[in-house]
Amino acid sequence: MVISNRMALLIGWMMVVTVFLLSLLPLSSPVGIVQGGDKLGHLLAYFGMTYWFLHLSMYPWRVLVLFLLMGAAIEVLQSLTDYRYFEWADLLANGIGVLVAYVVFVWAKLQLKFISIKSPGGNDLGT
Repeated sequence: MVISNRMALLIGWMMVVTVFLLSLLPLSSPVGIVQGGDKLGHLLAYFGMTYWFLHLSMYPWRVLVLFLLMGAAIEVLQSLTDYRYFEWADLLANGIGVLVAYVVFVWAKLQLKFISIKSPGGNDLGT
């Protein structure tokens, strides 16, 4: 299934809005389900958003900077509430998610370039 750029952008922005809401609304979180699960959630959320938008942008570095800034901004906004607080470990998990998304994105692009290298006979490899 192929989706349009407009639909892909809409899905991406829905992810961003969801992260903002989950980060800033007073939610009760289940305690003790998985040790470090909160940090894993941060890493996966920022990985997913960054990886998604990397595919939609002509300027990958802008995507990285914007999601790093978004993570920092949310942490600062949380410190201004009575029910959330700034946590360096959350910021670190967000940053790791962004960087891992970039590494996977670059790796995947390199794999696709390798696959599309022409063989001496003029056929694409793998065909």
